[in-house]
Amino acid sequence: MRLIHIYLKSIGRCIYSVLAVFLYSIIGLLLSFYGFKTHSATLTDKQFIVNYDIEYLIDDKGEVKVNQDVTLINQKNDVVPTNYNFTMKNQRITNAEAETNGKSVNPIVKNTNEGSELTLSILNPAIGKDRKNKISLSYTVSGITKKTGGLWVISIPKIQVPDSTEVYNVKVSIPNSFGPKMYFSPSPILEKNEGDFSIYYLTKDTFKGSGVSAAFGASQIVNFRIKYQLENNSIFSTKYDIPLPPDIKKYQQVSYTYLEPKPLKIYSDKDGNSIARYKLKAKEKTEIELIGSVKLSTPQIDKDKGSALNMLSKQILSKYTRDQEYWITDSRKIIELVKSLKNNNTNIIRNAEEAYNYVVNNLEYDFDAVKKDTVERQGSEIALTQKGKWTCMEYSDLLITILRAMGIPAREINGYAINEEEYSKPIGLNFNNGDLLHAWVEYYDPGLGWIQIDPTWGSTSEIDYFNKTDTNHFALVRKGISSKTPFPPGTYRFKENTNEKMIDIAYNENIDKETFVPNLSAVKSSTLNIFKIIAGQKKYSLTNNGDTFIYFQKEDKELILAPKQNMDIFLPKDTEYLEYMNINGSKYYLDL
Repeated sequence: MRLIHIYLKSIGRCIYSVLAVFLYSIIGLLLSFYGFKTHSATLTDKQFIVNYDIEYLIDDKGEVKVNQDVTLINQKNDVVPTNYNFTMKNQRITNAEAETNGKSVNPIVKNTNEGSELTLSILNPAIGKDRKNKISLSYTVSGITKKTGGLWVISIPKIQVPDSTEVYNVKVSIPNSFGPKMYFSPSPILEKNEGDFSIYYLTKDTFKGSGVSAAFGASQIVNFRIKYQLENNSIFSTKYDIPLPPDIKKYQQVSYTYLEPKPLKIYSDKDGNSIARYKLKAKEKTEIELIGSVKLSTPQIDKDKGSALNMLSKQILSKYTRDQEYWITDSRKIIELVKSLKNNNTNIIRNAEEAYNYVVNNLEYDFDAVKKDTVERQGSEIALTQKGKWTCMEYSDLLITILRAMGIPAREINGYAINEEEYSKPIGLNFNNGDLLHAWVEYYDPGLGWIQIDPTWGSTSEIDYFNKTDTNHFALVRKGISSKTPFPPGTYRFKENTNEKMIDIAYNENIDKETFVPNLSAVKSSTLNIFKIIAGQKKYSLTNNGDTFIYFQKEDKELILAPKQNMDIFLPKDTEYLEYMNINGSKYYLDL
């Protein structure tokens, strides 16, 4: 958070104070000075125009040097600036140097646990309307870059640019050693490569709505261990289904390196969840342990490439726009709201953005909820119609409901939020007496598939979580057919076990390259199916020997083979090789 104060002194007897606030709001400041009459003003009073050229120069170690040029243009003959002051929340300023109107000046920097404050005097101020006063600052600042696992993450806070600012140019220089760009949001007006750096240019309009969020590196690898505790209190043997972390195209690829005891089978449900089935004897208790890794990524969408609303199929609309217990789409209030938000003349993504912005701008997060033992889920109707503070459940429920009422397929994701104790990114809530998990949303565009968005973090961090999410979102389960089930991992525990952590994660920077490479074998087997024999087809028994999911495209149907699972398949007798893929479409070939 940056607050910038510019103090102005009149040539006559009046003293003015103008406060420009970059980030969250514009606030008037009262100033008493030398006993003269005081006056409160803001930048809307047009005492001057303030223009900025700022460069963030990041080196290979992630250290950030900021070069900041400020031009103050007087809008009155009898008002000149005398002091310049700004504060930066959660960041630390060091090595500050400054010039005002060509003369060196010593800036005063105060660093506290809350952040930094910098103040300097403006020497030789120019007097007269349209005269310019120039400030040149350079300093190093912490808190903008962070190395998390295999990624470098850059976060430049949201800036609320005043109307009186005509120019606000920002240049961000990223060393190529950081790796390829995963995302850079908002999209810069220009990208180019200069020597060992990639340069990104942004303007005043870029900062409307959110700060800069960027990540560099091929992907993020996270190791996980999940425990599931099952107890059959029945006098009969019973089957239990538990969700394992799923593959999600463009977002995550999972690898199961250890799963004991072995399930009867692993299958995909209608929401694309990976479900393991177990059979417990009467009065049996068992603990299941899953160890694996997940490769996390996130695409950055282009809003202009969204599909038209009429391109959605009736099949997906019937599945993912209907009413559910926590998603009441035929509510009168929801219908009225959708009428004010929906635009049939624009695409799915633009309409989804309207719904997202409404939720982000109108709900307030309850930061105290995480301290409570249980928090009751309220659903979309209460979140919309009643005043209060809400959690990720209500943010997600309301957004899903609005999207569905718009005719846009939407569903919920429950997962693990990796936030490293960042207050502005709450990790979530205790779901069904389980681990602390997070909820977010995905909606469907037929040209782009399922797109993840996070209205909660978009609201609390004021970073863009619509055009992309980040690699801190590890999805454990998706809910669309029902707003309640399946319950996510972390919630399956013995009744007497209320405190044990069921999910553990850790970044992995030294992952074996073979971890996410599929391993398939095929054996020709005999068949008694006379129709297949007449059709000239041969039967093959396929085994997934690896730890990742394998995908086949047979005619118009996608076949999925889970790790350590088997499948029989018929192929034309002259087939020489079998083509198969991973979740993101990378192709592999097996000679037959």
